[in-house]
Amino acid sequence: MRVVIVGAGGLGGPIALALARAPVELTIVDPDRVELSNLHRQVQFSDADVGAAKATRLAARVGGVGIVGRWTAPDQALAGDLIVDASDDPATKFAIADHAVATRRPYVIASALRYGGNVMVGAPGAACYRCLFEDVPDEVPSCAAAGVLGPVVGVIGGLAAALALRLVANDRRDAGSIYVVDDARVDHAPRVVRFARRAGCTCRSS
Repeated sequence: MRVVIVGAGGLGGPIALALARAPVELTIVDPDRVELSNLHRQVQFSDADVGAAKATRLAARVGGVGIVGRWTAPDQALAGDLIVDASDDPATKFAIADHAVATRRPYVIASALRYGGNVMVGAPGAACYRCLFEDVPDEVPSCAAAGVLGPVVGVIGGLAAALALRLVANDRRDAGSIYVVDDARVDHAPRVVRFARRAGCTCRSS
């Protein structure tokens, strides 16, 4: 199975490291370079990596292919059999989910901010990302602006990797569910919310 991880930062690092020993081919996509301010929450990098492209440096570490740039849906090289979003950009998350629904691919969308985060799992026939969130929000605080506690990305990234590995094994029991960690300082155990397909959502035609 070809797995594309979009984002090589705080979430993408733990996800890639966890999937590296699975029977998959990894492609990692990210437009950014390692900055000193990243290191407290991006354990896959060190001082020696500052200034290097995140995608290629992480790919070299896990034996995958690194692509420096943004994920674009029409490029089949960036499609994969399974897409795992680890970006911090809401528009990218919606674009990945839309593409996965349209092409009938399973996908995982991971998010982390401040002290918590969530992981949504999608697959053909199940409720999709838009069933839950409907559309790209007008304004969302970024990790750079709002911050994220370093260990939180490890918790959310590890959870996303575990859910992705179930999809790799063709286990789709989590499709149409979101795992929510409200505050990792208090409790790492996620709440699991299963949601129905929303009337009028584009996924209903899939």
